[in-house]
Amino acid sequence: MIRRLRGGKAKIEDLPIFDKDGEILANSKERLDRWKDYFNGLLNVPSNLHPLTIQQIIPATIDPNEQRRQDKAPSLKEVQCAIKQMKNGKASGNNGISADIIKAGGLPMVKWLHE
Repeated sequence: MIRRLRGGKAKIEDLPIFDKDGEILANSKERLDRWKDYFNGLLNVPSNLHPLTIQQIIPATIDPNEQRRQDKAPSLKEVQCAIKQMKNGKASGNNGISADIIKAGGLPMVKWLHE
């Protein structure tokens, strides 16, 4: 349905990815390995917090009723209200679908999004 609204297939742009030496990576295996190395270096850093400090952090608690309310799937009415709150005339997101198009879909669009 999204492709129909956008008027075609999504096009994936092939941007160049460089290795650590600045050379362009050609095949997908090399590119995936480079992304793996990049995020490994970015996210896997040693913590500078003392372990006792981490143990002293009190986990946040939430009322069981509130937890159940938040865990439930949104109702059809909630989806409809969220769509109404979207602003018209704004740029579309990555999917290329603007709020105007979603609102123009009416109840069938609300039901489809709710599924």
